[in-house]
Amino acid sequence: MKRTYSFFMVIVLSAFIFTEVVKSQGLQETLTKLTGNAGEAYVSPIISAFGSNLNSGWVHKSPSSKVFGVDIEVGVVAMATMFGDNNKTFKSSGTFRFSQAQARSMIDQSTTDPKLLALTPGQKDELAALVAQKEFSVDISGPTIVGKKESEVMVDFSGAEVTYNSLNYKVDKQSIATGAKGFLGDVPALPFAAPQFSIGTVYGTTVTFRFLPSVEIQDLGKFSYFGFGLQHNPAMFIPVPLPVDVSAAFFIQSLKVGDIFKATATTFGIYASKTFGLGISITPFAGFAIESSSVDVAYDVEYASPVPGQTIKDKIKFSMDGENSARFTIGTSIKLALLNLSVDYSLAKYNAASLGVNFIF
Repeated sequence: MKRTYSFFMVIVLSAFIFTEVVKSQGLQETLTKLTGNAGEAYVSPIISAFGSNLNSGWVHKSPSSKVFGVDIEVGVVAMATMFGDNNKTFKSSGTFRFSQAQARSMIDQSTTDPKLLALTPGQKDELAALVAQKEFSVDISGPTIVGKKESEVMVDFSGAEVTYNSLNYKVDKQSIATGAKGFLGDVPALPFAAPQFSIGTVYGTTVTFRFLPSVEIQDLGKFSYFGFGLQHNPAMFIPVPLPVDVSAAFFIQSLKVGDIFKATATTFGIYASKTFGLGISITPFAGFAIESSSVDVAYDVEYASPVPGQTIKDKIKFSMDGENSARFTIGTSIKLALLNLSVDYSLAKYNAASLGVNFIF
């Protein structure tokens, strides 16, 4: 089976979590055990946390209300989105496609249909292959990708009738273990990092860019990441001096990995800041933003075929929106000569923190 959900390896690379790269093969093996709604519910916290990270750390002050000024900052911003207990388990209803091994186990454990008990082992294998080709409505519950490794995703199967050799066979209601567990082991947060470059100020406006070099990743395709945005201080056109610097900001970005994974994120907000001091200065800031994120995923899977030694290939595609809608941010930045350090914390559906280190020219 080709690598599935391998975009997580790219997220890890971008965040410099090299230990997780080693475990990426284990993640692939885990996710291939989940199909349909189970796979989406399992990865949902990472999708939302990733979107939250992309929308973090863009602002650490409002630009000055100048007609023209040379304000250049070059640095890096690191973010981390926190996971609560409610992000570490899930329970949902949906469709699920059992593997042939799971189907055979279900048949072996069904005892209410005497016709099943009379089947030979070879006939049971053929019946299991038929079961493995169907999608069933089930209840699914267990740990998400950020849940505990000791817990396992379970599928509650309500039973079904399967036709084999012109006869109907009843497979009993039962709970099936998928083998998928909390891959990241109760992890408290998801980190990320990216270079950041800002230039201004023209009529109170600053432009900010983020990027990571485009690279070819074996078996996945080309990885690329780019984001930019504008921050504008409307005090430029207000004749009355304001007690604080204010700004409106909009940022958009995208990350793509071959044909497997594409993520986009946008945020629009209003911010206020006030600088105290000269050579060494402190700038508290706060803001409110509306944000969104989405991911498109496409990967190949292989299913069991009723023909011995053969498999059925299929393409899985789905789109997911992150649970990112609004955030309130508070933070401060400290300027020391040519160095500016900033830190902030955002309250949202997924709380996040960021740390920025920039050189000012």
